[in-house]
Amino acid sequence: MAARTGLVVAGAGARGAYEAGALTELLPRMARRWSAPSVLVGTSAGALNVAALAGLSDVAPDAAAAELVARWSSVRTDEVVALPSSAVEATAAYLGDLAGVPSWLRRLVLVPDRVTRLLDADRLRPVVDRVVDWDRLHDAVARGRVDAVGVACTAAGTGGTTVFVERGPDVALPPYDPGRDIRYVDARLGPDHLLASAAVPVLFAPRRIEGEAAGWYLDGGVRLNTPLKPALRLGADRVGVVATTPDVPFGESAAALSPADRVPDVYAVAALALRIVLGAGVTEDLRTLRAVNALVDRGEDRRHRRIATWFAGPPADRATELAELADAVRRREYGGLRALRNPSLAVLERLVGGAVPDADTTHGAELLSFLFFDPVFAAAAADLGAAHAARAVAPEGGAARRRTARPAAR
Repeated sequence: MAARTGLVVAGAGARGAYEAGALTELLPRMARRWSAPSVLVGTSAGALNVAALAGLSDVAPDAAAAELVARWSSVRTDEVVALPSSAVEATAAYLGDLAGVPSWLRRLVLVPDRVTRLLDADRLRPVVDRVVDWDRLHDAVARGRVDAVGVACTAAGTGGTTVFVERGPDVALPPYDPGRDIRYVDARLGPDHLLASAAVPVLFAPRRIEGEAAGWYLDGGVRLNTPLKPALRLGADRVGVVATTPDVPFGESAAALSPADRVPDVYAVAALALRIVLGAGVTEDLRTLRAVNALVDRGEDRRHRRIATWFAGPPADRATELAELADAVRRREYGGLRALRNPSLAVLERLVGGAVPDADTTHGAELLSFLFFDPVFAAAAADLGAAHAARAVAPEGGAARRRTARPAAR
């Protein structure tokens, strides 16, 4: 059986435009060296990217990636979050909690009976449908151009990861993985799966998914932001990985978010937590995979096969460039009175601490880069992603044919 190429795209929020730009470099190179990816797995914005690419599998990889960048560049802040109404509703619900107002009375006066989110993402559904051509995705899987598409979510009831998979007949559904608490569920993918995968805790409400494994789900990045193992379990023999954090621990980078003598404020802690959630998984999984590859190369591990990985993302010494870019675009395009051009962005910046007087704005810029849905920022982020991916070194090897005698995943 011919070897399968996999693509794994990490969660990233508005930084998904950066990933799309990185794919303009990575996808054509993968197709030339290996083959176009047929197993695509993603989380949050990464899930949006792989679903869109699955629907574009009938065009050349460079054209597909370019179209993906164009779709990201069409998204605006006010299409994603309704900040004024969100702030009013969340405040009213919170005050109701503090005052002990019964739920029935809150519903009677049209006030939310519970605080379920800070931002309203209901308007995001049309954006998802604009970025992903669902009919073409389903057709690609049915015709065998794509073997499997996986979307990682976190189950609100159990805290484990659920990967919803649309797959062809030649791909077996993996069994439950107790080691990583990952469950695989057959699905005909749709907007609800992507909205659930992108439902950042606290910011957005969990989403209800019906059918098999019906329940409430939220951001897959809580447990599995870079779903590398699911791609291997679905049959990938070599994998391209796209992320917005480096593939090495942040401590190995010369970059730093803030000086060591500054007391971290809530924005600094939030930025740190987000960086850990987004970066730790890709770092540890790639490190483990590369360590196993080294053992296989030396003949010391005969239980596994070699899995070539091709990483595209920020170099270790340029880890903060995306946040710096978000801050520069915000200042240039929306500074001062120009903020009236995008009132939602002005509110959003204050929400994440980017405009707090006499405070270090570094962390606000870091947080803003995940929520900065804007055509100008998307285009600039895509260019930066392409520049970083152009530096990505092609891996050695990559199986020419599948060897089924050995386990497909570790």
